[in-house]
Amino acid sequence: MRPGLTEVRDKQFGAFTAWQALCEYTRAEMRTRVDRGDWVRVFHGVYRESATTPTPQLRVEAARLSIGAQSLAAAYETAAELHGFAVSGSSTTHVLGVQRSRTSRLVVHGDRTGPGDLELIHGIVATNAIRTAVDVARTSDRLDALATLDSGLRLGLSCTALLAESERHRGRRGYVQAVELIELADGRAESPMESRTRLRCIDAGLPRPEPQVEVSTRNGLRRLDLGWPEWRIGLEYDSATWHSGEAAAARDDRRHNWLSADGWTVYYATATDVYQRPENFIEPIRCAMRGR
Repeated sequence: MRPGLTEVRDKQFGAFTAWQALCEYTRAEMRTRVDRGDWVRVFHGVYRESATTPTPQLRVEAARLSIGAQSLAAAYETAAELHGFAVSGSSTTHVLGVQRSRTSRLVVHGDRTGPGDLELIHGIVATNAIRTAVDVARTSDRLDALATLDSGLRLGLSCTALLAESERHRGRRGYVQAVELIELADGRAESPMESRTRLRCIDAGLPRPEPQVEVSTRNGLRRLDLGWPEWRIGLEYDSATWHSGEAAAARDDRRHNWLSADGWTVYYATATDVYQRPENFIEPIRCAMRGR
């Protein structure tokens, strides 16, 4: 990339406009780079290099450049990304602005903001952490919303503060869902899929499971993703990353054997189970509880 455009790109989190590119390249040169895949369109009239990761900072800045606004604030899941909260992984960028619009990749919300609602994070203006968490809890799918709330608590938010913030949203879409999920949130959850698995259990009417249950066995302390100590039943989210390969299988088998010897029954849930067939782990757990 030529020096003039490199300087502009670096000031804009990796994004640059077609007009800025044409100050350094001919139209034919620019078209060649786009056709080869060297440059990738982010939003209308705005590009990034293919090797540049489309971070939330880049996407928000690209949205500002595309719309031609003096400033935009990251909101909803995009703000949650900036705060380090767990999010669904959607590619849609959410910002607050005067010129409202909605496409599959960019949503400009016309939400009002009050004093203290915005802050600067990683060089980008965004809704503050507490408002962001409540906005996501109101508007996202329940499974994803609880994962965001759990991670927010893990990073220092409190249920008291979240409930207080939710009162400011009373009457808005999703208020009831937000309050319900805030009361279920638990900062002990160590991954988004653990949060989603826990909500599936609660929604199915099982007693509320305890996250990160510690079990003292004859071979030392063991920990389960979720558990019901009263019934000595555990539930593990079977992550392909953690539970794969011969070494992982041997480790899991030994762990499972010691838990079984201590009277625990452990069940497993995969991503497919959680998203599509939760009955695969819910019903065996329900039957085991009845038997005990």
